[in-house]
Amino acid sequence: MKKVMIHIIRLLSLTFLMLTASCEHETLLVENPERETVAEEKVQIEIFTRVNSYRLPATRGLEDEETVGKTPWVFVFKGAGGNARLIEVVQAFEMIKKRYVLLTKQADDSKYQLLILANPQVEFYYGDAVNGYEFNMEKLLGKMKPGVVTLSEVCENLLTEPLAIPALAVMPFNYSGATIPMSYLLEVDRVDNTTQIANADGSPLLLVRSIAKMTITNKAVNFELKGITAVVNVPRQGQLHNWGNSIMDNTSNLTEYRADAGYSALLITPETVNDWQHTENSPVYLYESGMQNNTYLILQGTYEGKDYYYKMALLGSGKHMLDILRNHAYAFTINTVNGPGYDTVADAKASKASNVDIDYSILIDDSNTYEVVANNDYYLGVSNSVFIAYTDENKDHEAFEFITDCKTDFPEAKTIRDNENMLAGGVFGLRKPIDGLIPIVNQETTDPRKTAVEVYVSNWLKWYEDTQYYQGVRRDNAYITLKLGNLVKSVHIRQRDALPAGGTTLKYMPTGNTDVAVHEMNYYCLSAFVEKGSDNPPAWIKLRPSTGAARDDTESITVDDGKIYIEVLPNVASAPRTGIIYLVTIRDPDGSVGSHVTQRIKVSVTQLGKSIS
Repeated sequence: MKKVMIHIIRLLSLTFLMLTASCEHETLLVENPERETVAEEKVQIEIFTRVNSYRLPATRGLEDEETVGKTPWVFVFKGAGGNARLIEVVQAFEMIKKRYVLLTKQADDSKYQLLILANPQVEFYYGDAVNGYEFNMEKLLGKMKPGVVTLSEVCENLLTEPLAIPALAVMPFNYSGATIPMSYLLEVDRVDNTTQIANADGSPLLLVRSIAKMTITNKAVNFELKGITAVVNVPRQGQLHNWGNSIMDNTSNLTEYRADAGYSALLITPETVNDWQHTENSPVYLYESGMQNNTYLILQGTYEGKDYYYKMALLGSGKHMLDILRNHAYAFTINTVNGPGYDTVADAKASKASNVDIDYSILIDDSNTYEVVANNDYYLGVSNSVFIAYTDENKDHEAFEFITDCKTDFPEAKTIRDNENMLAGGVFGLRKPIDGLIPIVNQETTDPRKTAVEVYVSNWLKWYEDTQYYQGVRRDNAYITLKLGNLVKSVHIRQRDALPAGGTTLKYMPTGNTDVAVHEMNYYCLSAFVEKGSDNPPAWIKLRPSTGAARDDTESITVDDGKIYIEVLPNVASAPRTGIIYLVTIRDPDGSVGSHVTQRIKVSVTQLGKSIS
């Protein structure tokens, strides 16, 4: 009876505090003197989360695809990076339309990783597609032992419910009431009443969906799109959270979406708006899929008065296979059809892709890969907050892209500025946009605006960094700064010499080196990948761990020690060559607390050609 009374008193205290709270972002901590000892070890934290809209391309979509449940799970790991070990699993609760979680207080002698999982399914699978477990505390801790299992192990093995083989009749997540599993990983310095589960500026965390989305629009005047008959070679499962940027290997765990066993009915039927057919209100959802899965669509349509089936592979603008990434939206627009397809689904599946017969364009919403700042009205994001050019030329570079959904045409606060006036000799400057203004989103559409930013970089920029001094005066870093309303985002522009024809190794790792001639850059790295290019991707760029151990996949890498080596092989040709690498960094666990937990770095590498004597 005494415990019941204590519980009632605690609830009354909670309710009173919440009703009298004056700030939406205030952290509340119960101060009931009669609470039990275990309660004194707990801290109550409000959770602020949201999810970005699939708004590029424009689509009304399903309202459920942006739903975030009120009772997400929080997994607490002690340590930095993937080797952080699980210490607690707690489910949040809702009170007065807010989310709270009770976590055990932790000292500030370590970093802590908070893995937030929203919209969990009824069951979870751990490392396979055979054994399902009810998504509750007992089953979770039964598969993931605290103090033993690491963050990277949990992310690798904690899987969604597998789809059937084949997946008939109902498109996954494409029905009323279906919510999409989402996640977020937040690093904090401690767990106490000062901890906030939000961004550093107090804005809500931007959750990441575990799935991708595809839509098709038909603008071809010589073709009638009847619908999507099947989606072939799609993964049966996805990871609830992706650690690093690797894609789960599902090559032996694939299925197929279709309406019935005989392909007699359409899986998705398009709508017609303004003489265009589209599937925006009935999209395809699928787990992220590597290009090796050969995921493709079977379309049915009428060409020159006859019905045909077309096999549509997922190819980018360079006609290379695409990785289908989580939280991305892929919009295919059919511009024209150049010839007949196949009479049967079987023939279409056995054929090469019909992408030659179907002239189409693709627009990809990759806004999750942007570093975003936001308020309650709009957001501003950059594709990377550091750009590093290895070059010996004085030339313009596309340093980054930025994205915004802002519709407010601020008279003054919509600027893109360099700090060239602080850098002597004109070694750096903004080139595009020429007007130095952030374009505002059209009031009549929901499309965010993506804009490329070009900068001029000279081969003297390496001497203009805050580790350099001239006549005893410390230099300034080169920055491009975007200001939109009350949002500010800056991108650091850097330069190093072009790489020698004989090859070398660039080391991105914690280091005290400031010598620009040494190929070491001071960043604590999490992952990296080589951008696709003409040789898809450059075979002369190899990503290595600090051990230098040989790996099957040298195009992408995830590490736990903060060190990534970029091996550049010798260039035997006379012409120079270029490649792009993207790195994701996290704050150095041994360093000072910064404003961002992660940042993306774009590295543009130019390697000189071999001299001909």
